[in-house]
Amino acid sequence: MAAWLHAVDPDGRLVARLLELDGAGAFKALANPLRLAILKLLAQRPRYPAEVAKELGVGEQLVYYHIARMKKAGLIEEAGFERRRGAVAARYKLSADGVAILFRKKTSGSVTILSPILDHLLSEGKGLVIVLGSPEPHGPFRGRGRDHYLAARLAYAIGASYGSKVGLDVVLDTDPKLNLSSANLIVVGGPAANIVTARLNEKLPIRFDVERGFALVSRCSGKVYSDDNCGVIELVETPEGSLALILAGVHLPGTKATFTALFKLGEQLAEPNAYEGKFIAHVVEGVDADGDGEIDDVSLLE
Repeated sequence: MAAWLHAVDPDGRLVARLLELDGAGAFKALANPLRLAILKLLAQRPRYPAEVAKELGVGEQLVYYHIARMKKAGLIEEAGFERRRGAVAARYKLSADGVAILFRKKTSGSVTILSPILDHLLSEGKGLVIVLGSPEPHGPFRGRGRDHYLAARLAYAIGASYGSKVGLDVVLDTDPKLNLSSANLIVVGGPAANIVTARLNEKLPIRFDVERGFALVSRCSGKVYSDDNCGVIELVETPEGSLALILAGVHLPGTKATFTALFKLGEQLAEPNAYEGKFIAHVVEGVDADGDGEIDDVSLLE
């Protein structure tokens, strides 16, 4: 099948609407030189099958056959109808501005590829909400959310990678309209900064130990991670039945490390925990690779 993508420029403006080919059926629909030739003609302007047949020097019925296959795959669509010789004829056009074949395992240049752990949140057809800790003192620990700038890049990358498939919203953890059952969640920040994390903490496979300065304690390995640069990425089910992806650090540098991991560790984050296979839960550690005082790389600890 084909999925929609939206190409945007660095300022967030829509440049083109693309089709991502992500299934065998869509590839089969293009596995024919004549179909590619038909697509090239329709990319120039909408055409009737009779026009296409004449320009390519093939039979009209053959063109109708290939158009039907490509329409079923979502590659083309009707652009309008006209009554010709007592019958209604349809013109056809590309259903998007272009076709993209996207491989998510690697990235090059400026293309951003997110970890496929995000696919879990989108597989149920629910909306997606990024929950940020309020910047005001709040919650049981009177913490402040100071990581909002990290979520901005993530929201941009989600839109660029998944396009119109995502109904994305961003809210504060103090928003009275926040409904934990109506959407899947990306929860940013530890229990000191985000009351949703605090609410889920005791059920997390890798939880925060308040008595140890919010150190991470793994129920999977039994290990304790207390360094400021350590953070956790774990996918859990909320009591309301939604999925929540927790991105949180022992302190702010650890939360930043989790965002770096989403872009750098790729499929490793979507794999189960090495110590306990029933959980998708990992501990990462931020690294200052170039010595400028900022986290720019990350290591997988668990």
